[in-house]
Amino acid sequence: MVPVIRSGVDTLEIFDRIALRTNMVDWALLIPNFGAEFDIRNTNWNRWAVGFNVRYNWQTSHTYTNHFVYNLFEVRLEGRQYWRARQIGRRGLAKHKYFWDKAIAIRRSKVKHPTTTWYRGVFASYGKYSFLFGGNGHQGTALMGGVSYGLVKPMFAFENGNSIDLEFGISGGVVYYKDKVYTHDARTDCYPVIETKPASILPMVNEIRVGLVYRLGHVPVLAKYRYRRDVDDVYDTRRDSIRNSHLQIRDSVAHYRATRESILRKFWQVYDEVAESSRRAVIQKAKDSKPNTQTPQEKKSAETTLERKENEHHE
Repeated sequence: MVPVIRSGVDTLEIFDRIALRTNMVDWALLIPNFGAEFDIRNTNWNRWAVGFNVRYNWQTSHTYTNHFVYNLFEVRLEGRQYWRARQIGRRGLAKHKYFWDKAIAIRRSKVKHPTTTWYRGVFASYGKYSFLFGGNGHQGTALMGGVSYGLVKPMFAFENGNSIDLEFGISGGVVYYKDKVYTHDARTDCYPVIETKPASILPMVNEIRVGLVYRLGHVPVLAKYRYRRDVDDVYDTRRDSIRNSHLQIRDSVAHYRATRESILRKFWQVYDEVAESSRRAVIQKAKDSKPNTQTPQEKKSAETTLERKENEHHE
C-alpha cells in the first residue's frame, strides 16, 4: 500500500471509525483475546481514539494434571493519540533541543517510513489471575495503569474497502495487586490458601503486542490520523489547481472564439472584395460587348437592376 493523499476534510461514517484487533503474542501464550477501537471524531484529521481489550482464559477444560493452573482474566481501557513523523525544516518545524524532546517528539531530521503510523496512549486495566505450575500457586486481583507506545503498518486492503494492519507495541506501568498463595491438596483435590500477602505496588509490563488490526469501512489507516494543517493545505492546493484549470479552459475558449471571429471577418472581407471585383468585371464586359444605343436613363436603370441582382445573390 502507498500513502493516500486526499483533498479536503473527509467525513467518516460509523464503520470507518471502528477497528477490531487481537494480539498474536497472547494467542501464543494460550490466552484468547479480543479488542476494538473507535475514533473519537468523524474527520480524517482526528488523531484520538478510545478502545478496549479483553483477555480471558479462566477454568477452561484441559487434560493437564490438577496441580497445573493457568487462569487469567483482564479487561483494559485505553486512549491513544496517533501521529506521523514530520520533516524538520518544513513548515517551520524546529530542531530538537534536548534528548528527551527527540525521544518523544514527532519531528524527525528525515522521514524514513512515510507509511508508518505511530501511537502513544494511556491505559487502565482490571484483572484477576490464578497460576500454579507445581508447588505453590498465586491468585488475586490487580489494578494497573500506565502508558503505551507503538506503531501500525498497513498490510492489505480488500475490494470492499476493509483493510488489515500489522501492529507492534508495548505497554507498561504500575500494578496494585492483592496476592494469595495456595497449594494443591492431592488427597482432597482442593486448593487451600496458605498465605495472604499485603497489597503491593510494583512496576510491570502489561503487554507486548504483535497484533492484527481489521479496519471496517472504506478508509484505510493511511487516509486517517492526518494533521489538520496538512489536510487544509492539500485541499487548498487541489482547489487552486482545479480553479486554474477552469481559468485556462475559459481563456482557451475565449481565444478560440476571438480567433474564429477574426478569421471569419477576414474571410468575408476578402469575399466581398472578390465579389465586387467580379461584379465590376461583368458590368464592364457587358458594356464592351453591346453598342452604346441606350439612353442615359435606360443605362442607369440597367445598372441598377444588375446591382440589385448581385446584392440578392450575395445575400
